[in-house]
Amino acid sequence: MSGKNEHPEDFGTGARDLQEHFEPHELKNPIPWPLIAIAATLAIWGGATLLFDARATTTGRDALLAQGRPEMTPSLVETAAQEGDAAAARSAALYDSYCATCHQTNGAGVRGAVPPLDGSEYVLADAALPVSILLRGLSGPIVVDGEVYDARMPTWHATLGDEEIAGIVTHVRGAWSNDAGPVSAEQVAATRAALSAELDRPWAGGAELFDAFGEFSETMADDQPEEPRAQ
Repeated sequence: MSGKNEHPEDFGTGARDLQEHFEPHELKNPIPWPLIAIAATLAIWGGATLLFDARATTTGRDALLAQGRPEMTPSLVETAAQEGDAAAARSAALYDSYCATCHQTNGAGVRGAVPPLDGSEYVLADAALPVSILLRGLSGPIVVDGEVYDARMPTWHATLGDEEIAGIVTHVRGAWSNDAGPVSAEQVAATRAALSAELDRPWAGGAELFDAFGEFSETMADDQPEEPRAQ
């Protein structure tokens, strides 16, 4: 092997002199703006996460109120629990678990897709009607507050017991702006027995409901679109 330097340009005297006088000029360059943007985004996300986590606990909400920040509206379950009504809290919790995903926690539903429960004639009518809808579900067009809805509602007779359905219907009939009377488990049991032969068949829309519950007003019945009948 030759003793001569095979890489004079890389390891020669000039390269050594350059290394001896090297200064880290990169420190004088500005931070790239994409990196700044990423850091800012992470900081905002972290702050928002901490804020929402604080609002999710009682102590966190109390701290935010002490700082003069607006508190999140308490849920129906929290309100009932704070008022010391254990039965109402259980009913609200059942509604949150089984109904709020579609009908929303405020009972407003989803426009054009899920009918509202707040102010609904179906909720405020004789208790047997909302009970029967929970038991059998719904599959067909229905008019609520002048708007047609045609989303399918599942049947709950095999999933929920009489006390659970009574709790949900009682909650819905007394929540938000609604002011109808409570429903007992005995009423649910009686409705379940009366519908026993039809529990697995959903109601075919508002027209069939009006055929079955004649106490509704004729004006409401006339507004209901009819479900096409099989030939």
